[in-house]
Amino acid sequence: MSSVWFTEELHPYYRKALRVKAILEDEQTPYQHIQVLDTEFFGKTLILDDIIQLTERDNAGYHEMITHIPMLAQGSPRRVLIVGGGDGGSLQQVLKHSSVEEAVVCELDRRVVEVSRKHFTQFGDPWSDPRARLVIQDAFTYMEGGREKFDVIISDTTDPIGMAERLFSEEFYRLMSAALNPGGAIATQCEQPFFDTALIREIYSFARTLTRHPAYYYAHIPTYPGGGIGFMYLSDTPWQEGLNRDYPQGLNYLNREVHQAAFALPEFFRRELYG
Repeated sequence: MSSVWFTEELHPYYRKALRVKAILEDEQTPYQHIQVLDTEFFGKTLILDDIIQLTERDNAGYHEMITHIPMLAQGSPRRVLIVGGGDGGSLQQVLKHSSVEEAVVCELDRRVVEVSRKHFTQFGDPWSDPRARLVIQDAFTYMEGGREKFDVIISDTTDPIGMAERLFSEEFYRLMSAALNPGGAIATQCEQPFFDTALIREIYSFARTLTRHPAYYYAHIPTYPGGGIGFMYLSDTPWQEGLNRDYPQGLNYLNREVHQAAFALPEFFRRELYG
C-alpha cells in the first residue's frame, strides 16, 4: 500500500512533507482552505491554505516563545491582545499568567476557532476561561479603531500572503505600537532568517523607529520551513528583564537558558540585521 503524504512547498527550491494517517477536516471557508490531518509522529496537524500552522508534537516551541517572552518582559500584564491565534495555543499560554484580567483574540475566521477547539484538546479549551474574549474581525480594521489599550500584543499571524500581508506592514506595526500601554511589549511572528532575510530586515528597520529595544529571536520548530521560526520583539523595556521573572508552570519548551539563547543570532544573519 502506497503512503499518503502532505507536501508543503513555500519556495521553488524547498519543500517538506508529513506522512498522513487520516484526513479529519477539509473545508473551504470564505477566507481560506482549512485542513486537519492526523499525521505520523507529529499527530494532529492544522493546515491553512496548504501551509502547516501547528502540530501536536512541536507547537510548544512556537506558542511558548511568542507569548511568554513579551509577557515576562512586561512583568505583570493585565490586558493582552492576540492578533490571529484562532487555534487557541497562544491563548492557552497567555492565560498561564495570573496577572491577566482579559485576553482578546482578534481572529478573522471563526471556523479556525471551531475546528481547533474540536481537534486540539491539548490546549485545554482556553476559550471557556472567563478572561478570554473572542473578536471575529479583520485585525487591521480592529486596530484602526484605536479604542483599546494593551499591556502586551502578540501578533500570531499566518505568513504574509493575501489578507495577512498587511499585518507585516509598517502601518500595522505603528497601529500596534499606538495601542500599547507604557512599559508594554509586542511580539510578532516574523518568518525565517534563511528564506525571509529581506523582509525581516525591513521590519527591523521600522521597528527601530517605534521602540527603544527591538530585537529578533528564534525558536526550533521542525515542521516549519527550515526547521524554525523567528519573532520580532518590540518594547521600551529590554527583553532581558524577562529573565528575572518567575516562569509559568507546565512549560515544555521555554526555560531561562532557551530564553537567553533565543536572541543569539547566526553571524550571517546578525550582519544582515544589525550591520
